[in-house]
Amino acid sequence: MGWVARLSGAGSKEEGDGIRLDGAGAYWEVEGPRSFTVLLVALRGWLPDGAVMCFEDGSPDAELRAFMAGYSLPKQSHVPIGTIWPKPLVFHVPASEAALVELARIMERHAEPELAIHFHVYRQETWLLQWYDAFSAPLLLSGSIPREKVEVLACRMGGRIREAIEPAD
Repeated sequence: MGWVARLSGAGSKEEGDGIRLDGAGAYWEVEGPRSFTVLLVALRGWLPDGAVMCFEDGSPDAELRAFMAGYSLPKQSHVPIGTIWPKPLVFHVPASEAALVELARIMERHAEPELAIHFHVYRQETWLLQWYDAFSAPLLLSGSIPREKVEVLACRMGGRIREAIEPAD
């Protein structure tokens, strides 16, 4: 970590590295939902076992902090931070049925920025969903996910597939 990052409390260069959409592979661009509640309900039964949700740069109140304290686990993979300064809060939460149901219920009473500005889902070293600037940018899904499965998620969220991005040759 450089001295400027240490002095200012900013994220380090290393925190910007990690698993992500690399631009060399195919991916899906999907119209995102209008709320975390809709997204969390849509993800139930859609994600593979072992998937982990990563919430970054929220401003959680006591209720959300209690949820995170109860469900958070050590990061399984390093997800690059989307916020350089100040260093953001980051929580890794298993995408279990129980966590999705409880968090969807909690989010019915909270504004989206309380939970996260950036939201991702990964499994082991593979990203499944990448959503920097949630609710203002498209949601990106791994190109390894079949179109039919992407269509199911888009429909559950009330959105649509905006584009399938193929790798450049």
